[in-house]
Amino acid sequence: MQSQIERLDLIRQKLDKRKTISTREIMKLCHVSFDTARRDVIKLTSTGQAIRIHGGLMKIKQGTVPDYNSRAHVLSPIKNKIAKMTAKYLTADHLIYLNASTTISQLCHYLTGLNATIMTNSIDNAGALMMDNLPNVILLGGYLNKENHYTSSLNSLKEIDQYEFDVAVIGTSSVNKNGVFVVNHPDAQIEREVVNRTKTVILLAEEYKFKEDRSSPYKVMDCDQADILITDNKLDPKYRKYFKKNIKVREVLEEEKA
Repeated sequence: MQSQIERLDLIRQKLDKRKTISTREIMKLCHVSFDTARRDVIKLTSTGQAIRIHGGLMKIKQGTVPDYNSRAHVLSPIKNKIAKMTAKYLTADHLIYLNASTTISQLCHYLTGLNATIMTNSIDNAGALMMDNLPNVILLGGYLNKENHYTSSLNSLKEIDQYEFDVAVIGTSSVNKNGVFVVNHPDAQIEREVVNRTKTVILLAEEYKFKEDRSSPYKVMDCDQADILITDNKLDPKYRKYFKKNIKVREVLEEEKA
């Protein structure tokens, strides 16, 4: 019997060839019940891998990672669980960097009142962090990327060079043996500079992001630069080999079962 991981991969392959697939077709493709097929539909849509339509799924966009505006409208309980767990690692009196990510924008709601300083280039992070006097916020300036809600500039890179961060929380669109990747070059430049100036790097990456992805070509960091990995499902041993031996891996759904 196929695992959910295997079924989801099969469904994604079918969506690569077609733009839509019905729940009934998923039942036949994977030889599962309607309830199991429905759970697979919910998994793919709740993690932003497809759009739910009447009776099934539709591919988000051929060959690309959906932009921030598309992902922000996906109300994902999994992203919220990852955000809540991440918040436990962010403590008072620290200098923290948060990059632009839909999961990290949810994380910001758990940081209200934290006596820390947070630097970000994300418009949404800054907005969420305005709800209380604390934490203190440093918003990087520059050109506004309207599709993905972040700012970037050469001056921002120079500014980052003046800091040493206690913690950086990095969201990503793709992870493979060669490293951690994002869609946009300016975003990658900023995050690369931050990672190189950070004591503890927390990487947020759901299971489906562990793949080769040509639409995410810009490298942020090597996998062995991550100190903590927070993901959703149990990490496949072949992916565990990407990281250093002493990395702390948190699997939110697995820990809920324990």
